[in-house]
Formats: sequence, C-alpha cells, structure tokens
Amino acid sequence: MKEFDIIIIGAGPGGYATALDARSRGFSVLLIEKEKLGGTCLNCGCIPTKAYNAIASLINHTKDASVMGLEMNYTLDFTKALEYKNNVVCDLTSGIDFMLKKAGVEVIYGKAALSKPNYVSVNSEEYYGKYIIIATGSRNLAGIIKGDDKALNSTDILALDSLPESLAIIGGGVIGVEIATIFALFGSKVTIFEAMDSLIPQADKEIARRLRSYLTKLGVTVNTNAKVLEIKDHSLVYSLKDEEKEESFEKIMMAIGHRPNIEEIGLETIGILYDKKGIIVNDYFETNLQNHFAIGDCNGKIMLAHYAEFSGKVVLDHIEKKYDDFVPLCPSAIFTIPEIAQIGLTEEELKEKGIEYTVKKTMYRSLGKALAMNEKEGFIKLLIVNNKIVGCHIIGYDASTLIHEAMLLMNLNVDSDRIKDFIYAHPTLSEIFK
Repeated sequence: MKEFDIIIIGAGPGGYATALDARSRGFSVLLIEKEKLGGTCLNCGCIPTKAYNAIASLINHTKDASVMGLEMNYTLDFTKALEYKNNVVCDLTSGIDFMLKKAGVEVIYGKAALSKPNYVSVNSEEYYGKYIIIATGSRNLAGIIKGDDKALNSTDILALDSLPESLAIIGGGVIGVEIATIFALFGSKVTIFEAMDSLIPQADKEIARRLRSYLTKLGVTVNTNAKVLEIKDHSLVYSLKDEEKEESFEKIMMAIGHRPNIEEIGLETIGILYDKKGIIVNDYFETNLQNHFAIGDCNGKIMLAHYAEFSGKVVLDHIEKKYDDFVPLCPSAIFTIPEIAQIGLTEEELKEKGIEYTVKKTMYRSLGKALAMNEKEGFIKLLIVNNKIVGCHIIGYDASTLIHEAMLLMNLNVDSDRIKDFIYAHPTLSEIFK
C-alpha cells in the first residue's frame, strides 16, 4: 500500500492546482480523477464556453464594422468553430498533464471512495494519505422538471455538431445567459425561460435589467416569471401570467444550476457531515473529521473555479500552520456580450441589511476609449459606505478585466475619495473608476 502526504480526490481547477501547489511545498501527492483532467470547468464549462464566446464576440463586432468604415461578410462555419473549441480544451488539458508529470504528482484514473479515515480506495487498491482533500466538484441539476431527461445539459450543448435552428434555455442564471448570447450570435433563435422575476437573480437588479435589454437586441426572447411544467421531445409546457402554453423547439437545454458531487464517495462510511448544499466545512475548509478537507463546488460555498483554487491554498497554509486573518473578496464574471462582473455587496443586500450607502455610476459612453472602440454600451456602479467601496458592479466591454481594479481597491481597503487622486492613463477604459 502506497502512502502519501496528501491525497486529492478530483482533478478539476481546485484539485490539480492544489496538487501542483502542494508539490512545490515539498509534499508527496496522489491525485485521483474518474474522468478527465481539468474537471467541468476546463472540459465542458468555463473554457469551452469562452472559446465559443470569443467567436461570438467577433461576429458581434462585424455587425457594426461598417460604422467604422469596414465592410465585412463573415459567415459562421460551425464545424470549424467546434474544432477550434475542442483544440483549445485539448491544448489546456495537455498542458495540465505535462505540469503534473513535471511536478512529480502521481495521477490515478478511477472512481475513488473513502474506505476509512485517511484511506482512499480506487481501482481495488487502497492508499493512505496523512491529509485528504475532497475536490469532486458538481454536476448539472436534474430530476426537477417532468421530462427533463429529454433536455440537453450544458455539457451536451457544447458537444453539438450542428447549430440548432431554435433553442429553448430553461434557466436565466449564469450558464443560461452565456449560452443564450453565444447561440443567438451564432444564428439560433433563442428563448430563455426563467422562473424568477429577473435574469441572474444573484446579480445587481439594475445590471440584470440592462442585460435583458442587450439580450433582446441580440434577438433573444426572455421570459421571466415563467414556470416550465413539462419537457416533451421537442416542446415544453410552461405557465406565464397564469396562462399555460406549449412551444416547440429543435433543442431544449436545462440550465437551472448545479448540485455537489458527494454521493458514493464514502462520506457516510467515515462519518463526514454534509447537507443539501454540500460537505460542511469550517473557515479552513476542514470537515468535522480532522485532516479531511473539502474544496470547490463539493462544499457548496462559492461555486467558482478560482475560488476552488484559492480554497486549496488555504488548506495547504492550514496544514503548514500558516495562519492569516485576511479574507479576500471574490470577484465573479459573466461572459455575455457585453460582459458582466461584480464583487462585494449589491444594492439589494445593503437595503436588506439597513445600511446607508451612496451610489457612484459612470456610463461607458463617457469614455473616449469606449467611443473610439465603438463599445459605448454599459456602465460601472460603485456602492460606497463610510468612504469605502463595498460593492462594484460592471456591465460593459472587458468588465471581467476591469473588476480586478475594484478587487484591489476593496481588498486593500482604499478610501473611495482617494481614487480621484490617482493618475490613470488616457485614453483607457480604466478611467471609468476616476
């Protein structure tokens, strides 16, 4: 039986990044993966959708090219787009494989299960780890709507080898609006069905309203307060404004969220506690069982790839008894066109907490750089409490980059009125903060 300092179950962004970090700190590491290196994010989530998003962005730019004096007539070859997306994924998975081998991480493919404290069984072999890190990720929610086994999920939609003429997306969250943006620009007739009263319910409401108008401009039909009752082979039954309707589509996709992968990995066997949100952990991502940790989507705290990677660092620091009271804020980005990014509290959360705040807002169209690029749509909103930025919400070109300036200002606790004293290069999009 082989023994390791650390055994990691799951080779997604949390698992493989933590494995590499652990090796750089001198730990011996066993990484177990049941399917593919990179997990959902790399193989059928973040990365392939961003590859498609890049193509969709090019298509969007060509629509207004004549305004800038360029006459273009690009047409989408979906087969080549699929090939491009697959090549991007392949290059990254190959790179991860190379890094893990170079670092000396031992990788085993198979379905792992906790057999007893500090022991993991895989492929009929048992391995000992002084520390166990569970990083099993999450999967698409299913079994919620009658007939939802007939619908595609986010993995299926990215594997299509032909472009659907019409596409229904059930769920207006992050995955739903990203896929809607991509396929609308690719040429599909897209319809979103969202049960809540707005898209991306966790986002700032003003941002969500603006996104709806942008999606409508792209030709997406958005139905909010729409409850899907049943999915048939090529149609769905839904209620809207107390009226039951049925509508046909070539493809139907479920995008109503994810649930943690925590079944059949031996949690009950060794007594690790969990609830419907995921594995229960403390501030160091340690479970109720000492030296057993859970990072990433499987603990249900923040289901983002970069947060999973951060969680792994916290675990390794804890193992090495390196403690830091600093808890960084976690930014998020949604890759619609234009992009959305946010960090900190929303207006709705501040109102709910009864906290007085000030709103500072600037439109993209006030920036020389945005006008020169013909990227005039969007705005930034800063929420200020006692001269500190407590929330930043952006919808506009390259929001996913701009949000990191707010991330630094907020994490470093910079007074908001100091921003006017900073020198920003001109013309740039970053001037929007000033």
